[in-house]
Formats: sequence, C-alpha cells, structure tokens
Amino acid sequence: MEALILSTASAFESGNETDICNKLQEFNKENAQTFGFPELGTETKKKFMSDLLHTLETRPSDECHILCLEALRILSREKHRMHQLKEKDGVHLLLKLARLSDDAPEVGNQIIIEAQKCLCNLVFNSEDAQRICSESNCVAHIMNRVKLYSEPNITYDIKFFDMRLLFLLTALCPELREKVRKDLNGIPLLVQVLETDTLASVFKSQCAASVGASEDLETLTDDQANLACEVLKALFNTIIHANLSDLEGVENKVLEGSGRVLKYLLLTVAGTDTKTEEYHNQTINLLTCHLPQQIISEMIPEPDGGAVGGAAIYNGRNMDTMVVILNFLEKRLDRAAANKQRRLAEQLSPVISALCVLSRTEPIIRRFLKEQVLPPLDAKEAASLPEEGNTLRNKLVRLMTNPSTDVKEVVADFLFILCKESVTRLVKYTGYGNAAGMLARRGLLAGGQGNTDYSSDEGDSDTEDYLEVRNKVNPVTGRVEEERRNPMEGMTEEQKEFHAAELAEMIDRITREGVIKPMSVSPDGKLVPMDEYIAATRNQWRQALEEESEEDDDDDSDVNDKINVKETGKPGKS
Repeated sequence: MEALILSTASAFESGNETDICNKLQEFNKENAQTFGFPELGTETKKKFMSDLLHTLETRPSDECHILCLEALRILSREKHRMHQLKEKDGVHLLLKLARLSDDAPEVGNQIIIEAQKCLCNLVFNSEDAQRICSESNCVAHIMNRVKLYSEPNITYDIKFFDMRLLFLLTALCPELREKVRKDLNGIPLLVQVLETDTLASVFKSQCAASVGASEDLETLTDDQANLACEVLKALFNTIIHANLSDLEGVENKVLEGSGRVLKYLLLTVAGTDTKTEEYHNQTINLLTCHLPQQIISEMIPEPDGGAVGGAAIYNGRNMDTMVVILNFLEKRLDRAAANKQRRLAEQLSPVISALCVLSRTEPIIRRFLKEQVLPPLDAKEAASLPEEGNTLRNKLVRLMTNPSTDVKEVVADFLFILCKESVTRLVKYTGYGNAAGMLARRGLLAGGQGNTDYSSDEGDSDTEDYLEVRNKVNPVTGRVEEERRNPMEGMTEEQKEFHAAELAEMIDRITREGVIKPMSVSPDGKLVPMDEYIAATRNQWRQALEEESEEDDDDDSDVNDKINVKETGKPGKS
C-alpha cells in the first residue's frame, strides 16, 4: 500500500495529469472496500492528502477532480489520522466543490456528489469537521438548494446526499435543529421534498386516497425510497426535541400536508420488501415524536363516500395506516422470535412507542387498536395463559417479562394505554403476574387507575361464554385454573402445625442468607422491604396511640377544670 502511494506521490510531483489519473484509478480500485489504513505511515498519509487537496485547488479536469475526491472519500472512512481533511481549509474546499458555500465554483454533478460523500464521512467521523460545517452556514446552503429541487439538473443523488448530510449535522450538532426548524423554515421544505420528489406519482394520480392496506399499492422506485428515508431521518432530528406549541405554530397548510404525506408513505411500497420496510420504519420513527393532533387526524381521514370505501373502516374513519403499522409490528415480533430476540429493543421499541403516541393523541385510534390487539375474550381464551398462543395479544404479553427493560416497559405501557390505564382491565387481559413489574413501577400494585384523561363513552364488553367463567379466572395467571387437590387433605392438626413451622423456619433461613427478600405493598402502591414496612407500620401505630393518649389527657383536664370551677368558682384551683 505504502509503495503504491509513494509512486502516486511521484506522479503528483511530475504534474502529469495522465499519470496522476492512472495512479489514482489504481489506488481507488484497490481500496474500494477498505475502511482503515493502519499499515500506512502518518507522514506518508499526510503527504498523500496534501497532494490530493492541492490538485483539487488547481482546478484540474473533471476526471482528475472526481478521482481525487474518490481517493479522499476512501481516506475519510478512517476515523483517526484525518490530518488536513478535518482542518478548516480542507473542509471549506469540499464545501465549495459540493456547492455549499458562497463562493462555490461551477462544477459537474459528479464532482458535487463525490464532495458530498467526503463531507458525510468527515462529519460522521470528526468533531472538528462538525464544528466547521456548523459555523460555515452549510445547513443554510443545503436548505437553499432544497428550494431548487424542481430544476432538472439537480439529480436524485445530489438530493440524497444533501439529505444525508443534513441528517448527520442535525444528529451530531444539536444547536442546528432549532435553526433548521425556525430560521430556515425546515419542516415545510422537507415535507415538500417528500411530496414532490418521492410521492409525486401518488399525488398526481390520487390513488392513495382510495387504496386500502389489502389492495394493490403504489410502488416507489429505489431512488424515491432511499430519498424518503434520509428526509424522514432529518425531519425526525428537527422535530424530536421541539415543543408541541412550536409545531402547532406552523401554518395549517403545512400541517395538513405532513399528515397526508405520512399516510401516503405508509400506503405505498417499494420494489422489494426490504426497501419497503426500511422507509416504513423511518416513517414510524417520526410518529414517535409528539406531533399535533391535526397531523394524526390527517392519517385517518373519512373515506370517500362517508363510512364506506377502503379496507379498514372504523367509526367512519379509514384506518388503513393503522393496519399497516400493526402488520409492521407483527412482522417484527415474528422475526424477533425467530432470531431468538437479538436486538429486540432496536426492532420493537420505536413501533410500539409510535402506537403509544398515536393512542394517546387520537381517541379513535386507541379504540381501534384496542379492538385489534385486545378484542373481547371468550371462554376458550380464558382457559389458556395470556402469553400462550399466536395472537397479537399473546405475542405482546410474552414480552412483558422479557429481560430487556426497554422492551418490557414499552410493551406494558402500550397495553396499559389500550386499557385506558385501568389496572383491573389490564390484569384481565395479561394476568397480574405479567403486569406486576409495570404496576410496581407506577405505584399501582394495590390496584387503581393511572391517567384518567380518557373518554368515558366506551364500555368493556365481554362475550357471553367468558362471562360464565369470569369468576373462575385466576387473576394472577389470567386463566381458569384446574381444580387441584388440597395438599393438606388427610393431615391431622399436629401434622399441619409441624409443616407450617417447618415452612416458616425455611423462609426465615433463606431470608437471613439473602436468597429472598420479603416485600410488601406500601400505601402508595409500591413494593418496599417487609422490615421497612413493619417498622413504618409500627411507627404509625405508635403515633396514633400517642395522639389518642394526648386527646384522652386533654379530655380529663377539661373535666377537672369544669369540676373546680363549679366547686370554687375559679378555674384550676381546689
């Protein structure tokens, strides 16, 4: 490797552009899949970078331009030893060639694209490059170019790497998020890219307004799907930490467009299932942000013709988008089970979090999801454990006791929201044992209600055969248990006392050895150690007795005072 670069250095010194291009072609081809150069000496690498940057400054031919940028892109993959690339002059040169600076020269599209790729690598790997890009107003130039995306000379590749660079900058430079959102009018511009550059055919034909989740969907090209992913990621960074009041302050027209765009993104597919899942995933990630209710309502419009039309009509609203999200969730659940739960939190938390946000934001969505995920139980379901089976409820309940804290908490929260945060209703669908962790976390082990801000126009209907067995359901396991023989049947009283004392002694021993830690439920519904609970209870009793004693003393003193007044005419004297 070092020999090749040294020979390239000789070509640079000679100034022969043909020799330079030949050597760079050899280097780029040999290192197309290389992501580090540990064997390359520091001084050799610095000299190579210096030669590349100097050649770019001399305005060579387009071919030499592109080859130099390709070599810099390969070198910028290495996180360390970036040398001149992460310095101000190097970053500014790349910004010029990407046409993201005030004094940008006229260059071809391929040069712009290669410079964009170098900048993406630099921003990802170098804090210095992040700071320089942030200070150089690079984001403003990206948003200015976004306004020109309708021009035919701006290709999909340029748009794609613009959005990728914007995503990286807003992810790694938090101070830029508010600037994009407020100063640069970022939300409407990014939504416009989704509408005109990824969903143009959908909006033109208006087919998405009438297709359902079970019908033929509009197909996006790979370029459109890839661009949609990057725009959605940039939008997520821009919105995630915004106050709801800031988003509601955006023009109503933009809000309407946002909801409609998100709906169409979910109701379209790409050329492959993998690509479809990729941009559906980014769409769902955006729904984890607390978006205004107007945007969410746009995703579940009234279908053409009132309460008919579409694949999933519920209370006069088209729920096709919710069906797509539920199918996406079930696909992820099945894959996680098949892969023995690898990367489970990454796979499941975003989509379940999105369902939580949607359910809290729009009551009709919560009611629809409740019917899909937690439909009325029947006697057959009551005979099985809630975690046994292949329904969506069974799959989710199994995750309530998952080792991953992130997963079990978000799943429990979702089911609790569907139950309008009623402990009784949640225990009915999941069993107390599965729900205990979440109830302890919320201080609801003793029962009760969480957030009560839910509509009251919805009853909890049960099937007739479930009502017949409801009183036989064990609330801990969530199913009807078979009658079991009494283990003490046939024992004498002496035998019962002996086994009870033996059990008490065993519990005491394993408690002292730290094997178990007896707990109790405090008045605020949380688990506390038994010894602390007993001590607190004793203190309460002691205080109550002392207060009662003081009241008795006061009563006796009042009686004595009245007697003394009656006998002597003066209080307190005998």
